[in-house]
Amino acid sequence: MLKYILWMLCLGATSTISAQTIEGHVMTATENGGMVGLPGAVVQWTDGSGNAICDDDGHFHIEKSGPAQTHLIAQYVGYMNDTMEVGNKRSLHFMLLPVTELETVIVAGDGSATAINTKDPVNLETINKKELLKAACCNLSESFETNNTVDAEYSDAITGAKTIKMLGLDGVYSQIMVENMANVRGLSSSYGLTFIPGSWIESIQVTKGPGSVVNGYESITGSINTELKKPFDTDEEKAYINLYGATSGTLELNADYRHVFNEKWSTGLYFHTNQLHNKMDDNSDGFLDAPLTNHFIVMNKWNYFSGKTHEAQLGVKYIYSDLLGGQTIFDPALPRTIENGYGVNVHIQRMEAFMKNGFVFTRPNTSIGTIVSFAQHDQTGYYGLNDYAGDETYVHGNAIFQTYIGNTNHMLKTGASFLYDHFREDFNTEGYHRDERVPGIFAEYYYNKESSWSLLLGARVDQHNLYGTFFSPRMHVKYNAGKNTVLRVSGGRGYRVANIFAENTNILTSARSLVISEPLDPESGWNYGFTGIRYLKFGQKEGTFTLDLYRTDFTNKVVVDVDSDPHTIYISNLHGDAFSNVLQAEWDQNVFKNFDVRLAYKYIDARETFNGVLREIPLTSKNRGLLNLAYSWKKAGMVFDFTAQGYGTMRLPENLAYTDAALSDGFSPAYVLLLGQITKKWKGIEIYAGSDNLTNFTQQDPIIGATNPFGEEFDASAIYAPVMQRKWYAGLRWSIK
Repeated sequence: MLKYILWMLCLGATSTISAQTIEGHVMTATENGGMVGLPGAVVQWTDGSGNAICDDDGHFHIEKSGPAQTHLIAQYVGYMNDTMEVGNKRSLHFMLLPVTELETVIVAGDGSATAINTKDPVNLETINKKELLKAACCNLSESFETNNTVDAEYSDAITGAKTIKMLGLDGVYSQIMVENMANVRGLSSSYGLTFIPGSWIESIQVTKGPGSVVNGYESITGSINTELKKPFDTDEEKAYINLYGATSGTLELNADYRHVFNEKWSTGLYFHTNQLHNKMDDNSDGFLDAPLTNHFIVMNKWNYFSGKTHEAQLGVKYIYSDLLGGQTIFDPALPRTIENGYGVNVHIQRMEAFMKNGFVFTRPNTSIGTIVSFAQHDQTGYYGLNDYAGDETYVHGNAIFQTYIGNTNHMLKTGASFLYDHFREDFNTEGYHRDERVPGIFAEYYYNKESSWSLLLGARVDQHNLYGTFFSPRMHVKYNAGKNTVLRVSGGRGYRVANIFAENTNILTSARSLVISEPLDPESGWNYGFTGIRYLKFGQKEGTFTLDLYRTDFTNKVVVDVDSDPHTIYISNLHGDAFSNVLQAEWDQNVFKNFDVRLAYKYIDARETFNGVLREIPLTSKNRGLLNLAYSWKKAGMVFDFTAQGYGTMRLPENLAYTDAALSDGFSPAYVLLLGQITKKWKGIEIYAGSDNLTNFTQQDPIIGATNPFGEEFDASAIYAPVMQRKWYAGLRWSIK
């Protein structure tokens, strides 16, 4: 495969440049994140000197004959116009938004920061670059500070591993993708969120409830798809540099460069490094508050447009990460002994590659696409005197055919997929190995007419070589209940195979022994949801109110029992009930020009059967609140962002030797975190500064038994609040045309 990639790269360098004709596509996005051409769209010069009509595939070509022809505008009935500067480019690609989606935009200054899709039946929310810039957003795990649906948390007090929660459950029950390819899964579950740098992200699509069957069977509570900067999209910038530094000692450099060779080939080169070499122990417990970090990521992407019927993308990505945590006295150059102290090391090398091909037929809205993704992940390390080693080879292929039935109001997608996953984990004498081979087929019907409702029905069947047949039906319905109200209902089933150690690194930072009491079956669950969206208007100011109700019922779940025994963690299949009920309410309002408010609340009732007793899932906050204020002072070129996050009480794991008397009732205290950022803008340059924990609230004694890390009471996994104290940061963003 790598030979083929190199051959494609060489081919791109030999393509010729057309100097006479501007060509490209006028496209719109589909509900699955793909693209489809708009036949009959009009492209014309803004000076009125000429125009072109797009063919059945949305392709156009137009002659440039004079210096006054500097900008092209694309127009299509029912869609917003888009204007682009031509410059020296010979290939342009327009993405038009339906006019029906104008109402879905939450106004924030001079552009929307978040958009809710009300055209399609799937409950999809898009977070764009403006929203991401409200915080430092160093990687994907830090991209949800102002989002009510997704919560990002540390998994323990030592390793720096981060996890997310969605609809009241751990992020492993959500499918996390990059450009519609599964990415944060398997061995990358613990650290994969940090492998997607924030400055590379173009937008994030958050789907609540079961996603499309096209993307696989692993989505139970929802999906998060990250779209990265496109190599051919050089209108805003050709190169970008982001420098970041914090009082914690963290230094980051992010850089990308995009180049368009000609009307067919373009490439992008992306680089990221994160360095932390400053030992911090602000709470004086003898342990580092954050692990020392040596982190590098580099990626190269290529895009190819044939000009009419064929589009291809390919890319490679390499990740090197080394984390060192534990006691401040620990010396990794010395033998690991009790006298040397407690140390933790996680060393990761990961290679990813992908290839996409899309072919458009002469029949309108008819195409076929193929996606192949590959990942090789090697991870070694130690936790005190315990050793860990893991490796994974993952390959996934997907072939998708799309056409219409009768007319374009009735769309059909069908196809086949194949998953191969060689997975191995060893922790001391415990081993967890498997080889998965999973062929699958799927079909999805989409009904959409200019009427008050639309429907998406899908089903897929996958034949797992170890666990038999997976059947995943899914349904989404949207209904417009009047001009300003949209209602949605959804339901569906998903499956996944659990990865014991990779998804529970917190249990590795504990003195308790680990017992897998029986062979583990795949996890499976049903998700049902209702969403209501109401558009509001106060004078000329627009807003939205969104209410979400979701329930997840597990038919099987891998249970990690941290309550029954103070010295043992038991892992087993579900014997009883496990569910999550979630209510989310969010109000977004433009209060006055350039000033926006977001107020949100979330209630979670998540329970699971532990040792025969149905109980609340530990370390899950029942009540969450969010307030975000955003103001843009145009005249001064400044942007102000402020966020308050409220966390209710959480049930703590039982039988641990908590030293804080306030935890004696078995629940953590409620608390509020404050975040703020100020940005100053000039042409092409931004300077930003802010803080991640203005209230300086931290968990008291986050590591149980810190004075005796090799004793039987040691445990660093019961984390309910930040470990690091108030952090100040500053950075520079430089966009180069």
